[in-house]
Amino acid sequence: MKRIAILALLLSFSAAAKFSEEIVCGTYDGLEYPYKKMFKGSVETEITEADAEVRYFFDILGETTFEQRQWLFELVDKDTGKYKKSFPRRSPYTDNKVAIEHQTIQPHVVFTIGSNTVAGSNNGEFGGELVLIDENGNVSHIADMNVEDIYQMPFGVTVTSGLAHMGSNVGDIHIIQGEFKLEKFYGLVGAPRSSWLLSNGDLLINSHPTGSQVLTKAGYLKRVKCITNNYVPARS
Repeated sequence: MKRIAILALLLSFSAAAKFSEEIVCGTYDGLEYPYKKMFKGSVETEITEADAEVRYFFDILGETTFEQRQWLFELVDKDTGKYKKSFPRRSPYTDNKVAIEHQTIQPHVVFTIGSNTVAGSNNGEFGGELVLIDENGNVSHIADMNVEDIYQMPFGVTVTSGLAHMGSNVGDIHIIQGEFKLEKFYGLVGAPRSSWLLSNGDLLINSHPTGSQVLTKAGYLKRVKCITNNYVPARS
């Protein structure tokens, strides 16, 4: 019985491989994306217990709890999308005292949508997020997610995200809807490790550790096998 189960599993893998369309995957070319900028993402952290700063935070935001985390955002550089995110936390220095953590975040992808901008960060197991920077320079939180990249597709602005860490390997595709709300579109076979638009306008997504998918211009997701797959990221 065990041998039959193993044979069935192997046959299912073989069948799945046969259904993967072979395509020429090309290469990543940053020049094809004039509506977005790519950067080397980073996070700089500062923690303060100063009573004046703690009072200022709660005067601006109001009372909050550790279970209902809230943030204050401040734009640092509109051109690069860099912003500062401040939030309360337990002090790492003094027992039973509240501190304010300030994170200066450089997103790795900054995408223009009309007069607004969305920016995505990905810090692996330490998390990431998607934020909105409006035309007046106000920053607001859209979602917690490890953003891999952002693309303009015929059916909407598309966000690839996910995380492969220890025993977990999850990837997703979301669409940015009206008022910058996210809607999950598809799950991926694994966390996206790279992606780019093909010459026909379809979106190739390469998942961790192996496995590629194509999101077509019509909005369908299919498994593919790359004949050539040379990823050369054009990130500053």
